[in-house]
Amino acid sequence: MMKNTELKRYMTILAVLLSLFTIYQFIAHQLLYDALKHDSIATWGEITARLVEQNPENEAEIMKVLTSHASNSSVYQEKGRELFRQYGLYEDLESELFPLLNKHISSHNQWMYWGLICFGLMLLGASYMQYKMVFHKIRQLTSSAKKIIDGDYSVVINENKEGDLAKLAASFRSMKNIIRKSMQDLLEEKEFLAQMLQDISHQLKTPLSTISIYNEMLLNAELSRQQQVQLLQNNEVQISRMNVLIQNLLKVAKIDANAISFDREPANLVETIDEVLDRLTSMISDKHIAIDWDAPKEIVVAHDKLWMQEALLNLLKNAIEHSKPSSTIMIQVKDTPIYTELVIQDFGEGIAPEELSHIFDRFYKATGSKKQDSTGIGLALVKAIIEAHHALMKVESEKDSFTRFTITFMKF
Repeated sequence: MMKNTELKRYMTILAVLLSLFTIYQFIAHQLLYDALKHDSIATWGEITARLVEQNPENEAEIMKVLTSHASNSSVYQEKGRELFRQYGLYEDLESELFPLLNKHISSHNQWMYWGLICFGLMLLGASYMQYKMVFHKIRQLTSSAKKIIDGDYSVVINENKEGDLAKLAASFRSMKNIIRKSMQDLLEEKEFLAQMLQDISHQLKTPLSTISIYNEMLLNAELSRQQQVQLLQNNEVQISRMNVLIQNLLKVAKIDANAISFDREPANLVETIDEVLDRLTSMISDKHIAIDWDAPKEIVVAHDKLWMQEALLNLLKNAIEHSKPSSTIMIQVKDTPIYTELVIQDFGEGIAPEELSHIFDRFYKATGSKKQDSTGIGLALVKAIIEAHHALMKVESEKDSFTRFTITFMKF
């Protein structure tokens, strides 16, 4: 509670006011006592002087009674009370009817009333100022919140002191930053979706147009059986291309949306690579590619075998497609206590330096690429899978020389 500066300030003001009121009460009571003492001495002095004047021999006895406590003699006390009763002075008589007390008690009560009024006014003023300050800050935060809702993120919320209001201001700043980041992400996502839809439309436009042309040609009754079969085969190629594009897009979208749970279990990476190479045997044979792969017996890496095969399949297909006929593709695995490094390198057309940073962008095609029917989504899928495995990936290339992909699996 004492960490709350607003409450601490208010309690301090209240303590000061209570201290001042206590001092005021002490002074008022002291003035009352002094006045009573002064009048008592004056009254007792007059009584004593008259008694001594009439009975000089009783002076010592009279002074003894006046300057000491009442005696234990109930006889004199009762005689004194009886004497007072004869003049209408009783113990239960109201204080206003006692001549000696009336003036001083009335004055003292006035002092106390005025003191209470002043204390109440000061307490009310302090409370008003305190709550005015608190509600002023709350109104500032409310105004800032409205501006943030309206999209004005330039609002500056300054509250560097301690206390609940400072914590509230800090929460507002965090909320503002989170909302601004979310809105930026939504805007970027919106722009990305618009661009992706445009790219998908562009990618599907060519095969759909080709299929439409082939279908129109098939309607021509003058075509021979062989020509019809050829057109149908061409249609099948275009449909297959669209199917690959759509499937890869769905895979990337699912990974981006965290809709896929990767089963990263310790498995032999060598077996994963060998199984991918077996699936690419036909492509490798058609281009007379030599695979330089001195496979070790076993290297255990935590990975989802099916998805890692998907990534390596795209990488190796990309390497084969961009390699020169009868060239070599080199595969190397380096295992250390800290990391495992996989390198796939081809000696084909290479990538220009200015295009190297864009090869993982969706639908990106390098200028002058010999593979014109590429969908441009394969490497984007590879990058998404590798990053989902918390691995690192980099690419190095030299135009008309080589391209090297390096994947690093950390072991901690």
